[in-house]
Amino acid sequence: MNVDYRSEVRWRLPVTFLLLGVLLSGCATIKTGSHHDEAATFVGYRTFSWIADNPLIVGQGNNPSVSPLTQKKIVDAIVGELTRKGFVYTSNRSDADFVLSYTVGTRDRVEATSYPSAYRGAWGWHLYGRNYYGIEVEHRMYTEGTLGVDVFDGKTKEPVWHGWATKTISGADRQDPSPSIDKAVAGLLAAFPPTAGEN
Repeated sequence: MNVDYRSEVRWRLPVTFLLLGVLLSGCATIKTGSHHDEAATFVGYRTFSWIADNPLIVGQGNNPSVSPLTQKKIVDAIVGELTRKGFVYTSNRSDADFVLSYTVGTRDRVEATSYPSAYRGAWGWHLYGRNYYGIEVEHRMYTEGTLGVDVFDGKTKEPVWHGWATKTISGADRQDPSPSIDKAVAGLLAAFPPTAGEN
C-alpha cells in the first residue's frame, strides 16, 4: 500500500505556520474598549488632574505587583497623551474640569487550540489508503495584563468615562514595559473624549 507522506507534510505545514502566526499576532495585539455616561457633556473639558496623590485604585482583594517606577511610567504616559490631545494638566484637582484614576491588573490564562491531525489506526493505515484525522489540542499558558482609566467630572464628582486596554505580557514587557504602556494608553484614550453617538 502506497502512502503519500509528502501530501500529508504539505497539508500540515501550512496549518502549523498558520497557528504559529495566530499565536504570535495574538501576543502582540493590544485590545482596547471604552464606555461612557451618555448624559455627560464633554465639550467644556479643558483641564484635568488626578483624583488623588496616588491615582492607582486597588480593588478589594486585589494585590497588584506594580512597582513605583511602572506607576510613574503609566502616569506620565496618560498625562502626555491627554496633553497631546489639547488638554491642560493642573495640580489643583479642585479646579480641574475632570479628574482621573487608573487600575492595573493581571491574570493567568490558558488558551486551548485544537486542529485536525493525520493519524494511523491501531492496525495501520485504513483500507484504500485513506488518511483519517483526529483532533490535536495545544495548551498555552500566558499572563494577561489590563490597564483601566476612569474619568470623573470635576463638578459633579460622578464617573463619566471608562477606558481599558488588555495585552498578553511578554518577556520583553517584563524587562521594559514602557513601549506597551505607551501603546496601551494611546489606544484606550483614542476614544476620549467620546463623540456624539458613541456608546
